[in-house]
Amino acid sequence: MAAVESSSPGLRDRQKSRRRRDILAAARRLIETEGYAATTMAKIAGAADVSAPTVFNYFGSKDQLVVAMVLEAHEAGQEYMQSWTPPEGAGLGDILGQIFSIYADLTMSYAGKRVWRYAEATNIRNPDSPMVQLYAQIEKTHHGDIAEILHRTSGQHGLSRSRSALLARVAYSTWNARFLDFIRDEDMRLETHKAQLCQDMQELGAMVSA
Repeated sequence: MAAVESSSPGLRDRQKSRRRRDILAAARRLIETEGYAATTMAKIAGAADVSAPTVFNYFGSKDQLVVAMVLEAHEAGQEYMQSWTPPEGAGLGDILGQIFSIYADLTMSYAGKRVWRYAEATNIRNPDSPMVQLYAQIEKTHHGDIAEILHRTSGQHGLSRSRSALLARVAYSTWNARFLDFIRDEDMRLETHKAQLCQDMQELGAMVSA
C-alpha cells in the first residue's frame, strides 16, 4: 500500500504534463486551421477532451497558450544549442546558416505561421504585454548562445568575444527580418526560408571575414 501511495504523486505529475501537452497541441491545431479569433477556449477543451475550466486552470487565457508555445520553442532551441558543435573547419557563414536553419526548424515545429503572426502582432499592439517581455528575454538568451558558439570558434576566425557578441546580434536581427517575411507569406515553404537565411548568413560571414 505504501508503494502505491508513494507513486501517486509521480503518476499525477505525468498525467498533468500529458494533459498540458494535449491542450497545447489542440490549441495549435485549431489556431492554424480556424485562426486565433475563431479559436475559443471551449473549442480547445473539446479538441483536447477536457473541460473548459481545465483549460483555464492550466493556461488562464488564449494569450497564455500562445506564450507557452513561444516559450517551448525557445527552450527547445536553447537546449539544442547548448550541446551543438559546428563541424570542424566550417566557415562563419556556414556556422550561422546552420544555427538559424536549426532555429527555423524548431520554431515551426512548435507553432505554425498563424500563431507566430499573432505573437508578432501582439508585440506591436501591446508593448507592455507578457509576450513582449518574453521575447526580450528570448532574444537576450539567443544572442548569448550564438555569441558563445562563435567565440568557441574564434581560433579559426579571429573573433574576439565582443565581436562575436556583435555578430550574434546582427545575425539574429537578420533572421528576425526573414522570419517576418516567411510567416506573412502563406505560400512560402520552410525550405525556401532556410535557403534565404543561409544565403544571408554566407554574405554576412564573408563581410566579417574580408
